[in-house]
Amino acid sequence: MIPIGLSAAIGAVAWYWRRAWYRDQVRQRLESTTEVSEVAAPTGRPFAGRHLVLPWVAGVIVSLTVALALNWPTNISAALGFVVALLLTQLDAWILEMRFNRIETQLADCIDMLVASVQAGASLQSALEVATGDTRQPLRRELEEMVARLRLGDAPVDVFELLRQRVPVETFRLFCTTLAVNWEVGGGLAQTLASVGQTIRDRMAIARQIRTLSTQGRITTMSVLFVTYFLAAMMWQSDPARMLGFLSTSVGQMLVTVVLALQGIGIAMVAKISRPKV
Repeated sequence: MIPIGLSAAIGAVAWYWRRAWYRDQVRQRLESTTEVSEVAAPTGRPFAGRHLVLPWVAGVIVSLTVALALNWPTNISAALGFVVALLLTQLDAWILEMRFNRIETQLADCIDMLVASVQAGASLQSALEVATGDTRQPLRRELEEMVARLRLGDAPVDVFELLRQRVPVETFRLFCTTLAVNWEVGGGLAQTLASVGQTIRDRMAIARQIRTLSTQGRITTMSVLFVTYFLAAMMWQSDPARMLGFLSTSVGQMLVTVVLALQGIGIAMVAKISRPKV
């Protein structure tokens, strides 16, 4: 009954959090519609985001599966679901980081094309159109939307701000701020964009070095994690009766539960420490 109660509690918390998020979104939209403005400000569509609920739902499913189908002890099943949820959370964060790294790399190449076009005498909008045609996904989709809004007559500053909202990373914030300031006050855009492109590349190089240095810690953590399960499988294979007797006692179940919980906490701590913020 404990896994069922635990899953029900987690599901209730997730449902309440989702409903609260929807209420906040509706309240913000209602407040924005009451404000007097000639043109409604567009809302930013996120380029990518985290899936905060799905890993925990998967953890609950794993916990219920091993508890009901395999008849595992309740506390061990709950701890195993906790570890699975944390592993999936870190996998989701890693995928998001890879997507942001890819689009940042494309942005640096796009800035080089913008600098070449502007130096050749093209306007900013024409340079953006040329760069959009030579850029691959996923950055191309974002640039196409920005160019389309500029063609339709939207305020350029609002268009650049919308791009910054869709891709909420420091490199895009710097790029969009540079374009907005240059559009308002003018100046040498080619030289400014060249400096921005170099800054973005330096930032990415530093982040890459930090990730390389922290790879050893992540590999060590995952190695220790899988070695633990490998040893448990070997012990079960060599003497199943003794292993089953150990897991049948309250002390054995408590020790296994504590070990699994500490593994989950260690995964979260190592991931937090090894993720660079440049």
